[in-house]
Amino acid sequence: MRPVAIRCILFCPLISWLTIAMAVAQEQQPRMPAAAAIAGATIAAWRGNVRLSLPDQSPTNPSRGEQLPPGTILDTGNGRLLLRLSDGSEVMLRAHTRLRVQEPSLTDPSYFQLLLGRIRALIYKRTGGTVPFELGTPSAVIAVRGTQFEVEVNAHNVTEVDVVDGLVEVYGRNATGGSVLLEPGFSTRVGMDSGPELPEPTNEMRPEVERPEPGENELSGKSELEGEFERAEVELEVKIRESAEKWERIEAREISEQPGVAGETDTKPSRPGSEPY
Repeated sequence: MRPVAIRCILFCPLISWLTIAMAVAQEQQPRMPAAAAIAGATIAAWRGNVRLSLPDQSPTNPSRGEQLPPGTILDTGNGRLLLRLSDGSEVMLRAHTRLRVQEPSLTDPSYFQLLLGRIRALIYKRTGGTVPFELGTPSAVIAVRGTQFEVEVNAHNVTEVDVVDGLVEVYGRNATGGSVLLEPGFSTRVGMDSGPELPEPTNEMRPEVERPEPGENELSGKSELEGEFERAEVELEVKIRESAEKWERIEAREISEQPGVAGETDTKPSRPGSEPY
């Protein structure tokens, strides 16, 4: 028998065995969570003194449509910001909120880390074997497959979760024990060294929280958070206008009460930046 044929007989089964072993090993290797949503996180809208810190860069102002890589930190200051993910899900950061964008990993599968402040999230439903959307805080982990909810972290790193629609599972990050499942209209709190509290009705835990009626924005064709963002803009403009009108009334009253100036208010110079009375 020729040497080439002998080598083929000896080594071909070995090569086949190695190929099968490598395929099995790849199947058994843990899969990383899908990062498609994080890759598509973009700035949909923003108002106020919002600062954006890209990885290894100095803080700058955000830009509409700007894509955010993992490691980006957002600080809203006295403003607010609306993020949109690639699947259409949205996350709105309220004033005085600090949030870090991150890439899910085996040790931390969260898409965002809420460090301080309050956010409202509208996450589209994820079915089948799709990895759930997770949000982390210093004291809790929030897992959802599709829902609308709010999360707040205070200066003591206490996390509060309020569910508007769908189901949300909440874990304590630094405490042993189980989780709690929140239904619509219920809330929980999680401390740094404790598990989540038993669910309570949101209107009892946070009676001051205002929520839009379900479907309130459907007629306008806007998403829930986009509609709320625009309503907040209108409310801010109304407050600014009311404050300006109040200031003008106070000035007019002070002028009219000054001795010897009655009837002469028409000639008084207006304050800078305002129209003459």
